[in-house]
Amino acid sequence: MIGTIRSLDGGMREQIHERIHRTATHIAQSMGTSYPITYNDPALVEEMLPALHAVAGRENVQLIDAITGAEDFSFFAEQVPGFFFFLGGKPLDKTEEEAAPHHTPDFYIDESGLELGVRTLANMTLDYMRRHASP
Repeated sequence: MIGTIRSLDGGMREQIHERIHRTATHIAQSMGTSYPITYNDPALVEEMLPALHAVAGRENVQLIDAITGAEDFSFFAEQVPGFFFFLGGKPLDKTEEEAAPHHTPDFYIDESGLELGVRTLANMTLDYMRRHASP
């Protein structure tokens, strides 16, 4: 959920944020569901960065600030260290501003990026297995 909250009072703005969070959480709980935060394990991210750089190129790997997306992946990351990343798939002939966002009727994914995704996951898996192989 995204939106704009405008207030001339900082305390009121904090209260509005808290109420929205509480309301959304309680609505989810009333339906018998809740979503844990999608959290990247910092040590795992650090360990996997060389594999990402090797496949995608250092210039194409960007670390971003945390975002508050809801993802089924979060349930896995509660059980084992997790690393969620975005591959990208906007049409190559469009800028980020021109590309339609996800969950809209005009959204289009350029499937040529899927090869990079497969190579990335394969390389990260092999790299991880080499580092953590049992003797």
